[in-house]
Amino acid sequence: MRRHCLLVLDIFMMLTIAFVQNTFAQATKEPLYIDLSKTLGFIMGQRFSLNRIKVEYPALSLRVQKADLEFKFTFGIAEKNIEKTLRGLLKDKYPEYVAAMEKQLESTLMSQQISQDIAAQFLDEVESRAKGEIPSPMLETLLNYQFEERPADELTRGFKKKYRTKGHRKAKGLDLQIEYPKSWSLREGNRPNIIQFFSSNNGRGPACALIMTQDLVKEAQGELTREEIKALKTLEGSKELASEVFSESSLREMANGMGIANVRNITTKRVVLDGWPGAMLEFIGDEQRLDLTVTMYNRMYIAIYKNYMIFLQCQVAKLPDDTEDALKTNISKFAPLFHLMANSLVIQSQY
Repeated sequence: MRRHCLLVLDIFMMLTIAFVQNTFAQATKEPLYIDLSKTLGFIMGQRFSLNRIKVEYPALSLRVQKADLEFKFTFGIAEKNIEKTLRGLLKDKYPEYVAAMEKQLESTLMSQQISQDIAAQFLDEVESRAKGEIPSPMLETLLNYQFEERPADELTRGFKKKYRTKGHRKAKGLDLQIEYPKSWSLREGNRPNIIQFFSSNNGRGPACALIMTQDLVKEAQGELTREEIKALKTLEGSKELASEVFSESSLREMANGMGIANVRNITTKRVVLDGWPGAMLEFIGDEQRLDLTVTMYNRMYIAIYKNYMIFLQCQVAKLPDDTEDALKTNISKFAPLFHLMANSLVIQSQY
C-alpha cells in the first residue's frame, strides 16, 4: 500500500498547483460599483413603483405592503450592505450619485402609464422576486450581500444550484453531484484535471472551490496487479487504502509536500462522503506568484470511491493588504459553507 500513498501524494501536489493557478486566473469582471449600482437601482425602482401603486390604486395597498415586506424579509440586509459598500467606494460622491439615480428613476418610471391590471401583475412579480426570481447579476449581488456574514445560510435557505459532472470529459467517467450557492460563479478549470471551478461573490472571491477526480489505476501506469485492481474496486479495498492514505501522518505529509511555503495549522479528520471512506485536511500556507505572496487557507475533502479519488478543495485567500484577523474572520464565515458543500456531494455513479 505504500506505493499507493506515494501515488496519492503526487496527485495532491498536482492538485494544489492547479488550484493556485486557477485562483489567479479569474475572469475579468465589471468594476464592483457597477454591479452594486445596478442592484441598488433595481431596489430603488421597485420601491418607487410600489409607492406609486399604493397612491394610485388604494385597493391594492395591502398587497403592496405584503409584497414589500416579503422582499425586505428576503433581501433587506443586502440593501443595507450594498449601500454601505457603495458609500465606501464612492466616498464624498455617494450622496450626489444616489440623488442622480433617484432623479433618473423618477423621470423614467413616471413617464410610464400603469393600469390596475399592470399594477397587479407587478405585485406578482415582486412576490416572485422575494423568492429569488431575479435577473443576473442583481440576484447574485443581492444574495452575496444578504448572506455576507453567514454564507452557509444561503444554502440552508434554499438559494442553491446543483452541478453535475455526468458526461464531462474531465470526470474520468464519474457522475458526481454537488450543491453550491447561487451567488457563486462557476467555470471549467484551466488545468487538464480540474472539472469545475467555483468562486464566491459572482466570481470576485474571496472564497473558491474546485472538484477533481483521479483514476488511481490509470495513474499507476501498470504498476498495480490484476488482484490489486480488483480489490481496489470494492468498498473493502477502498477502506483498506484509506486506512493508510488518510492516516494523520500521511495527510500531514501530503500537506507539507504540495509545494506551498510555511505550511501551518494542519488539521486532519477522517470522514465519510456519500458512504465511501474519506478525509478532511485543512491548513494555511503561503504561495508566491511573481512578486505577490498570497496566504491561503485550504480545506480539502477527499474520498476514495473504488479506483477513483474524488477531491473537493475549498480555499479562502488573504492578499498582502488584508490583516490576519480578516483572514480568520473569513475562515470562520466560510468553513460552515464548505462543510455543507462537502456534505451535499453525491456519487451518482454508485446508484
